[in-house]
Amino acid sequence: MAGDDKRFRIGLSGCSGALESVSTSELLDLASFVEALGYDALWLNEEHFQGGAGGGADGRRCLSPHILASAMLARTSRLRIGFSVLLLAMHHPLRLAEDLASLDVLSDGRIDFGVSRGANPRYLSAFGISEELTSHESFVASLKRMKDAWSENAIEIGTDRISFQPKPIQRPHPPVYVGTYTPETAVWAAGQGHRIICHGVNNLASIAPVMQSYVAAGGDASQVPFGRFVYVSDSDESAKAELWETVLKLTTRLKSIGLAKRNNVVAEEDLEPENFYANMVIAGGPDTCARRIVDLREQFGVGYLNALAAFFGYLPLELLKKSLTLLAREVRPQLG
Repeated sequence: MAGDDKRFRIGLSGCSGALESVSTSELLDLASFVEALGYDALWLNEEHFQGGAGGGADGRRCLSPHILASAMLARTSRLRIGFSVLLLAMHHPLRLAEDLASLDVLSDGRIDFGVSRGANPRYLSAFGISEELTSHESFVASLKRMKDAWSENAIEIGTDRISFQPKPIQRPHPPVYVGTYTPETAVWAAGQGHRIICHGVNNLASIAPVMQSYVAAGGDASQVPFGRFVYVSDSDESAKAELWETVLKLTTRLKSIGLAKRNNVVAEEDLEPENFYANMVIAGGPDTCARRIVDLREQFGVGYLNALAAFFGYLPLELLKKSLTLLAREVRPQLG
């Protein structure tokens, strides 16, 4: 399966693969830019209705992840494209299996399948989807349906048996990464041979029991894309000066959507700007950022950093490109 080597990897995560400082065709130029810098993957979030309240301009402009993935794969030759995550309740499992297998074929096996139940009530209401489809049982059944479709065996649809096509290039299927906030789901994922994916909006206190449970159940911590907000500058002092306005905008946004009330992933105090900068963000000069990433490896066994480098699109493009360049050229060589 792709990505089983033990070298330290760095992916970029966000609704446009951490490149959402722009939402035009320039995204494709940025995909080529990060591939040339040596990044391993771009991870695309499935999000909807991310503009400001009342249709205002503030907020992310999130594109359809399937369409964006197709365009990015066409513009690159090595970069993997993952989903962090697709919301399974929002999709018919066979149609989703067909879409992902098609992307895998067209890219010669460069797809990573990140998935979660997808229980956002706003999305469910807007698309007319029953909350029952977000249950663990429904999630398990839909995921099994997808894997059955990707297998070499015919599948049953009503009274018919059909050979599902296309089959993905990666066998038996693209790697499955389960997005979760709970130890219970992490244990289940490990038992199924799946990886988990840790989102960067979690504080480390909420991540710890999830990672510990996953490893105790047989999961490999080094294969978990581990999300963190990351900003690299020339020095610790310039990092804070350059990033501070972005931190103020982002923490205001996260407070406004009630993030601290969801799934115990962060506390109210985590969203105070000074605390957020100190505890939720890896920021500073290259040596400081490298040291903090090494600390994560020592604490959690992290071997795959998933950098939320665009800060939900609030980081200006010129600072994003600067940070990505320093992360690739000055930080990564220190990680092995």
